[in-house]
Amino acid sequence: MASTVFIAIIVLSFVVALVSRRNHAHQNSRDFFAASGQFGGVLVFLLAVGETYSIGSIMGFPAGALHDGIPFVGWFLGYILLAYPVGYFLNPLIWKAGRRAEALTFADLFRTCFPSRFLEIAVTLSAIFFMLPFGELQMAGLIATIGEFHWPFSPVVIAGGCAVLTFSWLALSGVRAPAFVSAIKDSIVILAVVFISIAVLRHESWHGLVQASRSMKPATAGDNVHTITTIIIQALGFCVAPQSIAFLFTARSSGIVRRNQILMPLYMLMFPLLLLCTLYASATGLPLSGKNTVFIDVALALLPSWGLGLVMAACALSGLVILAGICLCIGSLVSRNLVHGLPDSRQKTCAKLVITLYLVFSVYTAMHFSVLMPVLTTVYYLGIVQFFPAVLCVCLELRVPSGFVTAGFLAGEAVSVGLAFSGVPVGNVNPGFIGLVLNAGMVALGLAANASRPVPRR
Repeated sequence: MASTVFIAIIVLSFVVALVSRRNHAHQNSRDFFAASGQFGGVLVFLLAVGETYSIGSIMGFPAGALHDGIPFVGWFLGYILLAYPVGYFLNPLIWKAGRRAEALTFADLFRTCFPSRFLEIAVTLSAIFFMLPFGELQMAGLIATIGEFHWPFSPVVIAGGCAVLTFSWLALSGVRAPAFVSAIKDSIVILAVVFISIAVLRHESWHGLVQASRSMKPATAGDNVHTITTIIIQALGFCVAPQSIAFLFTARSSGIVRRNQILMPLYMLMFPLLLLCTLYASATGLPLSGKNTVFIDVALALLPSWGLGLVMAACALSGLVILAGICLCIGSLVSRNLVHGLPDSRQKTCAKLVITLYLVFSVYTAMHFSVLMPVLTTVYYLGIVQFFPAVLCVCLELRVPSGFVTAGFLAGEAVSVGLAFSGVPVGNVNPGFIGLVLNAGMVALGLAANASRPVPRR
């Protein structure tokens, strides 16, 4: 029964992707990458909150809470919650800047606002580099999820099948496919999380869950410093993520973007329910089949067969939708910004080739590397947040020399990654925060230098 429910939902997702192609069978690059800016509130909402209901959240949050305790719960919930009010003010400005620049990609913003080809290339390569781990994250989650069925297929076959399905969605109708499939994905995720939460409350007493919560690793003063700095950088990074900005360009108006931000905190209701899975696993000493499988293992222990199929489908669709968005973002960055001057008719072809290569890369890395999902998320945000000062300059139309902007985010990335992996003590401050301060300081110097220049007389 579990396999039947799972396969039925995956087939339904393909049918929905096929339906999204209706009246858009012959797409130009603007329609393929950004739906020609025609999406209304519902579709933009489903795309914009997709990362919140990713496989990294559904599987990674219970796993991280079990392994790292209260400090992890604090920064994970805190950064998502802070990102929504930041986005309320920033995202409409990004949308307006995109319309001024006729942008389809994240890097298109910089092409118009800064007369520097080097800056455009640097932004593009940096964005692609830091998005690369997201493919592995989704693939690792998909392999862990589907592997629980114990079908007679190797992990590489499972990952390859997921890659083919993802490519098929995008080939059918570009960004419209993940937008339409997100409607199914979010509905099933909500049902799955609610069902498993009810099962936990039926099988474990409140006393047992409370005792499990008290046994979680507590936060120290040093943990609080790390939590606060991590919340800041990941909230800002959440708002300037290249794929998130590209999704904003699908909206019809800045008003739609702003109104959606008001509703997005409702998605936070999922996380207390996911935490119940962690508490149940801790209270009962549930044996785990992998680093990131707390949610799946609780479902295996408590749910009937059809419920397990629903949970598996929810996790799989979450990974597939996010993977599709990352693929489309990387494909458009290469075809529009890295490879300069491609005609419209060839941009889609180039993007599909890049998407194919990226999916192969994601399958390979998922086969050869096994890392706790929140670790990959942290590495991603170390680099992505360094775009925040530059994006702010674009949105506010600040006159900053491109050299200062380029040096700022490159120095920020180098310092963040270097400190994170060198073991240099930083007093529990998130290395990304230190890089961001350096980055913002260099941009501020550029702004001051430009302001001090005498205005030439006519």
